[in-house]
Amino acid sequence: MKLRAMGFPGLLAMPALLLILLPASASEWHTISLGARPLNVTANHDVLWVCGADELVANSTDGGKTWNVKHLVKGGAVFLAIGVAGERLLYTAGTGGALLFTKDGGTTWTRTTVPASVVYAVSFSDDWHGLIQTPHIIYRTADGGASWGTVKIDLSSADMKGFRYVRTLVALNANHMIVVMSEGNAAYYADKLLVTKDGGTTWKPIDIPSTGLGSLSAYNGEYWAAGMEVIEKDRPGGGYSVPVVMHSADGETWTHLTKWAPKEFSACNSETCLFGDSAGVDFRAASPQNYWTFPSEKAVAAKWAVAHGGICSVGTELKCAALTPVSAIPSNAGHSPIPTLLAPPPLDAPDAQGLQCIACDVERIIVTDDYQGIADVELKIHIAQNGLVENAEVVHATKPEIGDRILSEVQNWIFVPYEKDGVVHPVVTNIKLRVQAVKSK
Repeated sequence: MKLRAMGFPGLLAMPALLLILLPASASEWHTISLGARPLNVTANHDVLWVCGADELVANSTDGGKTWNVKHLVKGGAVFLAIGVAGERLLYTAGTGGALLFTKDGGTTWTRTTVPASVVYAVSFSDDWHGLIQTPHIIYRTADGGASWGTVKIDLSSADMKGFRYVRTLVALNANHMIVVMSEGNAAYYADKLLVTKDGGTTWKPIDIPSTGLGSLSAYNGEYWAAGMEVIEKDRPGGGYSVPVVMHSADGETWTHLTKWAPKEFSACNSETCLFGDSAGVDFRAASPQNYWTFPSEKAVAAKWAVAHGGICSVGTELKCAALTPVSAIPSNAGHSPIPTLLAPPPLDAPDAQGLQCIACDVERIIVTDDYQGIADVELKIHIAQNGLVENAEVVHATKPEIGDRILSEVQNWIFVPYEKDGVVHPVVTNIKLRVQAVKSK
């Protein structure tokens, strides 16, 4: 028996399908059905975009109330990444070794082949210049994907030793690009920037002292970053962290904006930051004091986006809710944490034997209220023919709360479809995980 990567069928023309949002009981969050499972979400100005299984691409121009399916191929690839450059270029990629572009809002698509069967992340600055992350190599292109060059990263060098994970790719323009490397698979690990100013010919490692990046993106011709910064480290007892927003034209010299948020960010994406599961702000806006709230129902997953007065989040489902503008962050904001966005496997991860996973990771360190030490979790996972986790259950957990937390992450795992005797089958497997639990103060 053998395993192979998912095939990529020919593109099929799909008429736009308008889906109306239906209320779900008394909840203010609404679950959206798009005909295939969504896996990622992004925003560009007032438009929300999602991608997912069966080559799903859909958008919403009214904050998530109604959706239009722009592309769908049943049995096709699984799109893991989606992004927008400028006003007209949309791109998406995932399994199957293809990268799709549209320049007319999703009516027509162009397929470009990439030198790998899986693309975890992609960033383009324009029609020609971009970066993609594959399981072991970062590639760059200057001709819209007609040819690809490798980004040479020496993980054994003094500068890069220990920085094995890729957190973010950002293509700012033809010359300027950044690869954010990390010591771990989540935002609370140390970061290092690999910066190029010559289109990828040379790359320079950059450290931003005492700073943790929650996000890095391109905006108005500059890099913009949001996260946390440790200040006043010389004080008795050590320093403390504050929210930070920075911007840079070249990735080397950064301007820190004056502190303006009264609370630390819980999570940030390319445009916005959240304060727990109830409030947020557009950190790139001219007046960051224009905050907004949303229903606090623990509905926000690790992937979310905000546009046109709405917030939408992708976990095992796509859920959306309306935003309410406020002049200040509510006092209870930040009490419910946002799930951690985990990075793909490290660049030097060995090739898997047997059942192969495309994206299967969990938090290595979990903060709990009442337990500290090693926690074991065993789960039974049902994997569908397309490689997505169809169902999962906890068989055993040292602490039930930790088991539930790991379960929520495992439900988003993605595998290479399992093939036996030339036929793709669903499969059931058991896994055992061990994590470190740390009790919160």
